[in-house]
Amino acid sequence: MEDHRFLAKIYGVRGSYPISPTTGTKYGGNTTCLLCRTKEHIVIFDAGSGIIQLGKDLLPEIINHKKKSNDPFHITMIFTHTHIDHLIGFPYFIPLFMPNINFHFFGPATMGVDFEDILRTLMEPQYFPVSMDEFRSTKYFENMDENMVIYFDEGKPEPQIGFSETTNTDLAEMVIKNRKHYFHPKDGSFNYRIEHSGHSLVFATDVEQYAGSDQQLINFAEGCDILIHDSQYTLEQYLNSQGYGHSHYEMACEAALKAKTKKLLLYHHDPTNDDETLEQIEKNAKEIFAGAELAREGWEWKF
Repeated sequence: MEDHRFLAKIYGVRGSYPISPTTGTKYGGNTTCLLCRTKEHIVIFDAGSGIIQLGKDLLPEIINHKKKSNDPFHITMIFTHTHIDHLIGFPYFIPLFMPNINFHFFGPATMGVDFEDILRTLMEPQYFPVSMDEFRSTKYFENMDENMVIYFDEGKPEPQIGFSETTNTDLAEMVIKNRKHYFHPKDGSFNYRIEHSGHSLVFATDVEQYAGSDQQLINFAEGCDILIHDSQYTLEQYLNSQGYGHSHYEMACEAALKAKTKKLLLYHHDPTNDDETLEQIEKNAKEIFAGAELAREGWEWKF
């Protein structure tokens, strides 16, 4: 990692399904994946197809670590929900196959099924030739709880688990808070707020705003530096897609305005929207919220 304390990087921006780069898009064709990290701690949000390239990017760091230390290399993966576009890259994430890597998985139990069982089902032989237990990495699983806080202390590679009402995280290097959005079919999705050194980024994909906007999400995102917000649809597309759990750009802008965020990244692009359509969405959004821009693969925020 270069000489900065924190890095956020987008590896996937699409919703529903990935599209081929040969279509010419300059914003990206992979589904959801976001990296947030410090020098010591690597946290990945969602395992859409974008995580495949992320795995390749991490290989030199993993190999260098193995040359210097016998201690395990730690990676934390946190999931918003378990729809297939957010899992599709998981089996192809190279570090899963490597020994002496400790994975810490956090995700929602969905429709009464534990998160670990959901991931294991994805790796059943009917769907993939390598089972979860055949991966050479070490794996730990936690169901995401609405009151859970995940935090990282300097000098401790493992994520720490606390609870919002009882755990003091003032001295933590990086803190991840959550809130559950219940209006995404059929068992909701989690939004995450990542905090480091007085800065904050809110990851709110797969949300559909209520009439008058989602006040809980606005409170959750209040004053953040970056709001990454679902804006899958144009206004016309949304008329045929209400209730699908996704927003149009006006909803995202309204949330950003009310939360007083500094920048809005329009996210979870519809796979049928070409660059011209996306750029029109961005143009319209900027007229409402000047700090709006299209999320694109390779976008970085660091300090």
